[in-house]
Amino acid sequence: MSDARPPMDDAPYEEAQVPQPARSRPSMFRDPVVRRMSYAAALVVLLFLATIVGVLTTGALSPSGPRTLAEKELVVTRAAVEAGSTDPADWNAYITALVADRQYSRARGVITDARRSVEDSATGDISIAEARLLRAQNDGDRVIEVLDAAMDEMVAVHEERLTADSITARAARVEGLPQNYYTAALLKADVYVDRGEWEMAIEQYDIYIERHRGAADILIDRANAKIEIGDTQGAEEDFRAALRFTPNDAEALEGLDRIGATR
Repeated sequence: MSDARPPMDDAPYEEAQVPQPARSRPSMFRDPVVRRMSYAAALVVLLFLATIVGVLTTGALSPSGPRTLAEKELVVTRAAVEAGSTDPADWNAYITALVADRQYSRARGVITDARRSVEDSATGDISIAEARLLRAQNDGDRVIEVLDAAMDEMVAVHEERLTADSITARAARVEGLPQNYYTAALLKADVYVDRGEWEMAIEQYDIYIERHRGAADILIDRANAKIEIGDTQGAEEDFRAALRFTPNDAEALEGLDRIGATR
C-alpha cells in the first residue's frame, strides 16, 4: 500500500464564506441639504396650488371666467376697487363694466358705496357711471337729471378753481372743464336721440364739438340729427367737416349721397 498522498493545493485553505444579508443604504433624506431642497420644492408646489385656487376663485381661469375683453375688464376693475382705490375713475370703470355685464343690481350697490368712499364733484365719474346704468334700464328722465346735476357741479368746481390762487387759476384756464363734462353731453344726446328730440340732441353735440372740433364721428352724428330737422345745409357742412378729419369716411360719404350733395 502506497503512502503517497494526493497533491495538495499550495494555496492556503479558506473557510467557505457565508453570504451576509445586504445592509440597508442610508436614506438620502438624512442629508440636511437634500431635506432642505425637498422642503423648498414642496413649498413651491403649495404656493403654485394656492395661486391656482386664488385665480379660480376670482374667475380668471375657470370655465366661466373672463374669456372676452369685457369680462377681463370686470375682473381688473373689481380688483382695483377691492384693493381700496379712492380714484373715482376706478369706480367709474368698475360700475361701467358691471353695467356692460348686465349686473344692474350689483352696479347700483357699488354706486352707493362709491358715493360714500370717493369725492366726485370735480370729475363726475360716479354720476357718469350712474347715467350709463340708468340708460341701460331705459330711465331717460333720470339720466338727464343725474347728468344735469353732475355738469352743474363740474362747472362750479371749475369756476372755484378760476378764483383760487394764481397757480391753480392758471391750471384751470389751461385744462378747462374735465372731459366728463363733455362725456355727459354725449350721454344726454344719446337719450334725446332715443326719444327723437333732435334739436336737444344737437345742442349737446354742439357742446362736445366746441371742445373736440376734430371728432369726425360726432360731426356725423350731428349731421344726421340735422337731417331729421330738415337742416340739409348744416348736415352737409358737418359731413364735409368730418371728411376733412377722416377722409373717405363711408358714413359721411353716404350722408352726402342721402341729401343729394356732391362728394
